[in-house]
Amino acid sequence: MNTYKTTTQLKGIAKEKSLGRYGTLIGANLLILAIQILAMTITTVSSGGSIILIVINSLISIIVSILLGLLMSGKAYLYMNLLYSQNVATSDVFYGLRQNSQKAVIIQAVFVLVDFVVSLPSQIFLIMYTRSQTPDLMALVLVSWAIGLFIDIFVYLVYSQAFFLLHDFPDRSAKELLATSRRLMRGNKFRLFYLNVSFIPLYILGAIALFVPILWVSVYRYATTCAFYQDLISCAGDTQVVD
Repeated sequence: MNTYKTTTQLKGIAKEKSLGRYGTLIGANLLILAIQILAMTITTVSSGGSIILIVINSLISIIVSILLGLLMSGKAYLYMNLLYSQNVATSDVFYGLRQNSQKAVIIQAVFVLVDFVVSLPSQIFLIMYTRSQTPDLMALVLVSWAIGLFIDIFVYLVYSQAFFLLHDFPDRSAKELLATSRRLMRGNKFRLFYLNVSFIPLYILGAIALFVPILWVSVYRYATTCAFYQDLISCAGDTQVVD
């Protein structure tokens, strides 16, 4: 049975593969960020406090966030090319618009809708708190937010490999890709959680250094996450990958 690589080994692979390509990778990340900000800005109806406008803004935000899954698919494709020693280009982030776009949207919808549902209680309690300033309501805000965050992280870990799997197994349906990710992550969720947490000190240092190094840290973290997927697939048994 193959042994999984350590976080240190995965980071070493990410560094080696990214060497000489940081300009392209950072440019791709900035492009995605710019599109996300632009999309959210131009689709906001109003910042008013009307309940109707809040509902409309929420619906538009959900739809836009789901469609941005096309860019998440392209980002996964870009970093998989990087880890598999293929040519990479900033334009790779648009690959999701050309291939398997419907599956990418469905996968993204899982993350977006779960996030919306679990964040709803804390938002409702917060609105109630701003009107009454009751300490008990603030406690409910914090508790519901913490529960929602836990669920968000859990769902992310379970289905974290879906976009990578989409490009390795393009013939599978979105449902099958999500199910495969769920199988692959059995017993591996804490490994991925620890991997992501290990980058927090670098993000803090990047923030202290006027945020510029965060561009490098973001590339480093995602490349390591992709290396995690590559290692996961290479060590997985047939029953985990094959339906």
